[in-house]
Amino acid sequence: MDTKEIQKRIDTMPAAMAAKGLRKPRAEFDIRGNEELRGMLSWDDTKSSYGSKYEWIAGKTPESTLKKMNAFIAALPSPEETRMKEFMTALSDVIELGRKSGVEVEFVNPLVDTMRRLSSNIITDQRDVA
Repeated sequence: MDTKEIQKRIDTMPAAMAAKGLRKPRAEFDIRGNEELRGMLSWDDTKSSYGSKYEWIAGKTPESTLKKMNAFIAALPSPEETRMKEFMTALSDVIELGRKSGVEVEFVNPLVDTMRRLSSNIITDQRDVA
């Protein structure tokens, strides 16, 4: 595998990451003396303290490193799954805040029921994932 092939494969990764809903995706391939080969995937994430998330992936050969990088991207959740997880996390936080703040049960219980229904739908959803 030569540098042109490595570049060609790295060039496809940001588009694959963008298709998973990641903002400003970036892919790099790093060769350093006396170290394993490394690939780095990064994207903007307002929830992290640095404003970006990074995933470092090491391998013994260019092929193995690139395969691991592609496998990481393939395993990322779809944009829809990410949005649902974010919503359920926010809903869970609101329920917990309501309980801690002593909000009346009649306001919190409908939120708890919604959370149960959403959780049940996610568990029983049998659609094919692309």
